[in-house]
Amino acid sequence: MKRSLLIGFILFLATSVFANDFITKFLREHVEADRPVSNVNIGKAMLNKMASNTDEDELKTTFRELNSIRIITTENRDDSKYYFEKAKEMAYSEFTDYKEVVSVNERMSKINILLKKIDEKTQDLILIALDDDNKLTIITVSGNIDFNSISKLSNSLREAQTEQTITEEENEKNN
Repeated sequence: MKRSLLIGFILFLATSVFANDFITKFLREHVEADRPVSNVNIGKAMLNKMASNTDEDELKTTFRELNSIRIITTENRDDSKYYFEKAKEMAYSEFTDYKEVVSVNERMSKINILLKKIDEKTQDLILIALDDDNKLTIITVSGNIDFNSISKLSNSLREAQTEQTITEEENEKNN
């Protein structure tokens, strides 16, 4: 009896910790089966592995300082607009302990970044973006966030994605 009570309590704690996570809550409450999204979770162990596999000291430090990165994307235009509005609505109504640090509303793209300071070294960040092609991206980052390093990491990931796209296009032309 004590053992099952202990297991139940541990499961409750684990559930309550994840219940406060923006992406977990968003997936559970707003994502519909007929409107799927892509979901990527990068935990501490993988971030440490990524740190050990890079030669760049700044990226090593960035990876080691982060606790997690979670990403949701969808490329369906209608779904992207719908989910962008739902994510903004949820962020501003239910995650009121986060403060908006950046808001961009250009003709074809929209970005909202919210930040919550946990302690001196730990912050949680929520990025909600709808780009020029109406592609939705929601990213949450937890850990010691250095915005200069995150920007550099974002640029290196974007360059790697561009290189991959070019390689895929070249392979398609050759086939």
